[in-house]
Amino acid sequence: MTLSTSRRRFIEITPFVGIALLAACSPKSEPTPPAPTNVPPAPMASPATAPTEATAPAARLPMVDEKDAQAVALGYVEDATKADTARFKNHVAGNVCSNCALYQGKTGDAAGPCPLFAGKSVTAKGWCTSWVKKA
Repeated sequence: MTLSTSRRRFIEITPFVGIALLAACSPKSEPTPPAPTNVPPAPMASPATAPTEATAPAARLPMVDEKDAQAVALGYVEDATKADTARFKNHVAGNVCSNCALYQGKTGDAAGPCPLFAGKSVTAKGWCTSWVKKA
């Protein structure tokens, strides 16, 4: 064996020796405990039928409180006839949540979801500064 062959062989095996040393010196990890087997899995709802905040029935959603920070910032009132017309110049009589493009309740519902108040319902006869004419 010549010197160049010996050096070449040394270079070839050095990475493997390093890996073996690292594996031998690394701390051993604790085995993970097995998952409990006596708990039945929760039933999975299909994504198409799973209720979301936007599609959940209004009866299940809490109502927006007029004193909520988001409601105050948007000038939300549960009764549009009580809107502060001096403060909110864009209020027009007849503009209510039920005829707003953002209102997600069904026609005739007393309340329905609104994306401006995630997870909450607004009254159909309510109003806020973000009112947009329904197309």
